[in-house]
Amino acid sequence: MTEESNQVTLMKLRNRAGLTRRKVANELGVTEKTIYMWETSSNPPRMTVVQVQRLLEILDCSIEKLAEATENRL
Repeated sequence: MTEESNQVTLMKLRNRAGLTRRKVANELGVTEKTIYMWETSSNPPRMTVVQVQRLLEILDCSIEKLAEATENRL
C-alpha cells in the first residue's frame, strides 16, 4: 500500500461511518456542496465549534483523527 492510501481523510471517516454527504450536511446544517468542498479542497474547512462537536459524534472519531483528516486532502 502507498502512504496515501493509509492517510486518514474526511471522506474515509464519513464512509467508515456509513454516511452520505447529504446525511452529514443535514446533521451540520450545511449543503452537500460544502461537505464536498471540505473533503476535496486544499483549503481547511471552516466549521463552528458546534459543527466540530457534532461531526465528532456522527463520525465517531477523536479530535486528533478529525484534525489529521482535515490536513490530508488531495
